Amino acid sequence: MAERTYDCVIVGGRCAGAALAAYLARDGGSVMLLDADRRGTDRVLSTHTIHPPGMDVLDELGVGDDVRKTSPPARRLRLQIDDAHVDVVPPTGRDECCPRRHRLDGLLQDAAVAAGAELNDQTRVTELIREGGRVLGVRAERSGKQEEFRGRLTVGADGRHSTIAKLAGAKEYLGYDWPRLGYWAYWEPPPAWNGDEYPYDFLLRFVGSHRRLIFTTDEGEILLGTMPRADDRERWRTDHEKMYEEDLRSDPVFEPLVADGTIASKVVGTLKERFFFRQSAGPGWALVGDAGHHKDPLIGWGISEALVQAKHLAAAVRLGTDSALERYWRQRDVDALPRFRYGEDRGKPGSMNPVVPVVLRRVPEVPGLSEHMFRETEYDVNPYELLPVGKVGRWTMAAALRGRPGLILDFLRQGRRVSSVQREVMQYRKLLDAVDSNDPRKQGGKAPSISSV
Repeated sequence: MAERTYDCVIVGGRCAGAALAAYLARDGGSVMLLDADRRGTDRVLSTHTIHPPGMDVLDELGVGDDVRKTSPPARRLRLQIDDAHVDVVPPTGRDECCPRRHRLDGLLQDAAVAAGAELNDQTRVTELIREGGRVLGVRAERSGKQEEFRGRLTVGADGRHSTIAKLAGAKEYLGYDWPRLGYWAYWEPPPAWNGDEYPYDFLLRFVGSHRRLIFTTDEGEILLGTMPRADDRERWRTDHEKMYEEDLRSDPVFEPLVADGTIASKVVGTLKERFFFRQSAGPGWALVGDAGHHKDPLIGWGISEALVQAKHLAAAVRLGTDSALERYWRQRDVDALPRFRYGEDRGKPGSMNPVVPVVLRRVPEVPGLSEHMFRETEYDVNPYELLPVGKVGRWTMAAALRGRPGLILDFLRQGRRVSSVQREVMQYRKLLDAVDSNDPRKQGGKAPSISSV
C-alpha cells in the first residue's frame, strides 16, 4: 500500500476544497486534493449564483476574470413577491455571476495545481487514519488500489453527504427537512429574453406558495428553475419532465420562454434535501462548504459561502492550532445562522408573510434603499436587519389603515421572528467568545505554521 504525507489532505475537489487547496499551496504547504469524480465533470445538483464576496475570493485566486468571460455579470437583479417587485442594480465592480459548475470547479482545480497542490480524481475515501484519537489522514481506493494519504490536517470538502463528516462522527444540529422539491434545466432563450419584457438577468419570483427562478449562465444560456411544495412529491417522481414543463407554462413570466426557447439539457432536480449545521472541527480534521453547513438554495449563498469559508479555514490552518480550527467553525455559525433562518422562512410551503410585498412596493420610494438591499449579498448586513424597522412599521400601519388590519399582527409576528433569530445568534456568539477566551495564543503560546509537521 502506497503511503504519502502532506501538511493537509483535502477530500472533495470542488469549489470549497479546490479553493482551500489553492490558498494553502500558495502559502507553501504540501497539499493533496482528492475527489471521487472524474476531473471535469459537472456538479448536477448545484445552483450557480456567486455573490460579490465569492467573486472576491475567485479574484484572489486568479480565476475571476475567466469566470466573467463566459458568465457575464448580472446587470439587474429582480426580487418579486406576489404583485410587488424591486430591481437592484449591483454597484460597478461588485459582480454577481452564475457560472456552470464544471467550468468553475475546473478553474479552481487548475489554480490549486498551479500553486503546487497535487490532485487525484476518481479517488474514493474509505477510512480515516487515527492515532490516539486524532485524525492523521485517510485511506482511499484509486484505480483498484488502496493508498494512504497522511496529513497534519484532514479536511472534508465533500458535500452535504460528506464521507469525512460521517467517519469523523460530526454531529448535526439545527437541521430540518426541506418542505420543497427543486427542478431546473438550461435553455437557449428566445429573442424575447433580451427585450423589454425581461429587463433583468436574474429573477427570484415568489407568487403564493410557488417559488421559481431565472438566471443567465454560461454562453448566454438561462437556467429556469422551480421549487414546488414537497407534498406534491409523488407526482413529480412519476414524470418530472412533464411536471416541470407544466409548472413553468402555468406562470405567465416563464411561459413565453418555454414556448419559444429551446431546452439545452436534461431536467434535473432533487426530491429530498436536508439543511443543517454540523460540528466542523475536531482533533486533526475540519469541514468546509456543504460538508459542514447546508442551507436553502433559494437565497443563493451556497457557492459564495463555500469560497469564503475556504479562505477563513486557510487562515485558521496557518495558525496551526486546534483552537484556531474551532474558532473558524464557531465564527462560521455566527455568520451563517441569520441566512440559514432567512432561507428557512423563504422556503416555507405557504405564502410569504403578507407584510413583505407591502414593504417591497414601498422600497423604490426611498432614494438609495433598493441599492442598500444589495448589501445583503455583500455579507456585511444581516438579512433580518436590512430595512429600517421604523419605515417598515409605518408602511405596515398605513396599509392596515387602508383596510388591511390583519397586517399589524403579521408585522408583530415578523418582529418576533427577528428577535428569535437575534437571540439564537447571541447563543452561538457566546460559544465563539468561549473559544477566544481559551485561545493559547492569548496565554503567550506560539502557533506553528502549516508546514511545521
